[in-house]
Parts: sequence; structure tokens; C-alpha cells
Amino acid sequence: MTRIFYSVFGPYIEQFIELKNSLGYKYIDAGFAFSSFDRLAWEKNTSDIAITKEFADEWSIKRPNESDKTRFNRIQHISQFARFLCDLGFRSYIPKAPKVKSTYTPYIFSKDEMKIIFNVCDKLAPSSRNHNSSVFAIPVLIRLLYGTGIRISEALYLSCSDINLQDKFLTLRCCKNGKDRIVPVSDSLANACDAYKKYRDLTPSIIKEDRFFIRPNGFPLSIFTAYKWFRRIIYIANISHGGRGFGPRLHDLRHTFSVHSLVSMSESGLDLYYSLPILSTYLGHQSLEATDRYVRLTAEMYPDLIKKSSDICSSAFPVISLNTEDDEAD
Repeated sequence: MTRIFYSVFGPYIEQFIELKNSLGYKYIDAGFAFSSFDRLAWEKNTSDIAITKEFADEWSIKRPNESDKTRFNRIQHISQFARFLCDLGFRSYIPKAPKVKSTYTPYIFSKDEMKIIFNVCDKLAPSSRNHNSSVFAIPVLIRLLYGTGIRISEALYLSCSDINLQDKFLTLRCCKNGKDRIVPVSDSLANACDAYKKYRDLTPSIIKEDRFFIRPNGFPLSIFTAYKWFRRIIYIANISHGGRGFGPRLHDLRHTFSVHSLVSMSESGLDLYYSLPILSTYLGHQSLEATDRYVRLTAEMYPDLIKKSSDICSSAFPVISLNTEDDEAD
């Protein structure tokens, strides 16, 4: 979608977005924020190509029913744009985005719960009245999310050409941070994907559609539909849902993969903090800080595992006894 900007900032907004896209950033979500910013500047008849503190303060006011995260993102986009204007020689005030603290606690499924979820998935059946049900894609989608830890958006954006079942890896081209990455898959997951693809290709209507996860009519599977099936699955699995904003969510399969991976690496003798850079790179995080919370979750859920790891690591350092008399003599 091509947006048109009408204020004095319009040409520079277009340059800024073009620059971001050329650097590989997925700069789609910022479109609404810049349209709103442009409209405010147009309504206020702003004529100077510079963002004043007064204008930035008015822009930063929290809007009715606006979440803290949405406000943070909105201000962050304009902060980056203000820096861009400063680099061009237009002295602008750079608004500071407020800190956002997430109050959501990820739901980590146990391995027994995941077995129940898989069993429920395999018993799902479409309604006799709905010939366009996406149910046949759900069992593989759930396995893929848990087996790789990729985001639901990354999974649904996969094309058939992105999935290499011979060499067993996925190529993710729509990542959150705007960078492509390669993710390996296990033999069992590759077999499940292969079985799904063979069934998928039997439907004539999907020949022209390259998306891997589709409905029988050939249209791509949506996040809304995937989440609706997920809610149904955990209900049948007798896993309680806390309501909107409390989860479990589809994204919690990514959290579960991360914690279970750390547990597996720790049980194999690898210290959790040595495992952290490996998991961080695999998940596509830009910093270890984003991955560090999984260590805390693992420590809370598996305290005995952490104690065992600490006992092993403690033997690597010699015990030093201090002679207090010698210290006093020195």
C-alpha cells in the first residue's frame, strides 16, 4: 500500500521509509504512525521542516484506549525520524519513548501437555458442512511452532520454496528484525511437513498458491484462523485459558520451545549461560537480553536442574583458604 503524505514533512518521511527499507528493515507497521504524524502536522499548518518540543510533546500524549506498547512504538518511529532530520541539517527535538514493562507471564507447556496437544491435533476433523476448513494444516503448524520456535507470522509467511525437506531446513524471509535466517528442522518434523505437502498438492485449487499453509480454496491460512483452532485445541486438551491478555497464546509455543531447549542443553552438560548465545542466534534475537528471560523461566520451573548445573560448575574453580595471620602480618 502506497501512502500519500501532505504535510511539509511528507517528502522526508518518504525518504526515511525508503532508507529503512533499503537497509533491510521490515518497515510496514510504521506506515500508520507516519500517516497520523503527517495529518497532525497538516492540521497545525506546520511550515518548518523541524520537529519542535511542543509538537513532539503533543504527539506523545497517550491516546484513549491506546496500549503502552502501541504508544511506545508510535513515539519510537518519530524519534528515529527526528534523528534522520537532524542528520539532514534540520534541528529537531527527539522525543524519548517511555519504558514499557510487560506484565504478561509466558505460559510454558509441559512435555506431557504437548503430547496431549499433539494427540488432540491428530484427532481433529472438519465439519461436513465446511469444505473449506483449514483443519488439515493445523497439526503440522502446531508441530512446526513447537519444534522450531519460530513466530506464527514467520510460519504462515513460509512459501513452499522456503522449505527444504531434503536438507531439512527452513528459510525465513519475513523476520521481525528485517533479516532472513535459516532454521534447521528435525527428521520427524521434516517427515510431518512432507506428508502435509503431499496432501496439500492433491488439491487442484492450490496449484497457483506458493504459501505452504493454506486452506482448501487456495487462500493462505490467517493468524486469526490459526489462533481460533489453537483455542479449540487447548480447550479439548483441558488446558485452562485465562481470557484475553492472559493466555496461553500461540506465541507461548515459542517460549515453550526456548525453555525446553535450554533444559535439553543443560541435561546434556552445557551450562545455561553458555547455551544462551546459541539459543539467541537461533531465535533471531538482536541481543542476549531478549533471550535471558528464558534462563530465569527455566530456573523457576526447573530449580533442581539449575542446582545440578551449579554443582558441576563449582568444581571447575579451586577452593582458596585464607590465612588471616599472614594477612595481618602483611
